[in-house]
Amino acid sequence: MDGGALSLILRTSLALIGVCALAWVALQWLARRGFGAARSGARLRLLERLPLAAGRQLYLVQADSRVFLLAAAERGPLSLIAELEAAPAPRLPSAPGPEAGA
Repeated sequence: MDGGALSLILRTSLALIGVCALAWVALQWLARRGFGAARSGARLRLLERLPLAAGRQLYLVQADSRVFLLAAAERGPLSLIAELEAAPAPRLPSAPGPEAGA
C-alpha cells in the first residue's frame, strides 16, 4: 500500500471512532435526563417530580399498581411519605350528541 491509501484508511478510522464516541456521549446525556426510560413493560415509572427548595424534592412513583409519594433531600435517605391510591385514568368528555345542540 502506498502512503496515500494508508493515510485515507487512518483518517476514516479516526473519523469513525470520533462519531462512535460522540454518539455514546449523546446517549449517556439523554439517559441521565430520563429519555428512553419508560419502556413498555417497565414496572417502575416516575409520574411526577416537584422541586421544593435547594436540594429537596418530592417524587410520585408508580411500582406496578402501587403509587408512592417520596421525599428526597440532598443529604440523607429517601423517605416514604405515603402510599397513595392509584387514580383511575382520566375519562375524556364524549362528543355531544345531536340532541345537545337543539
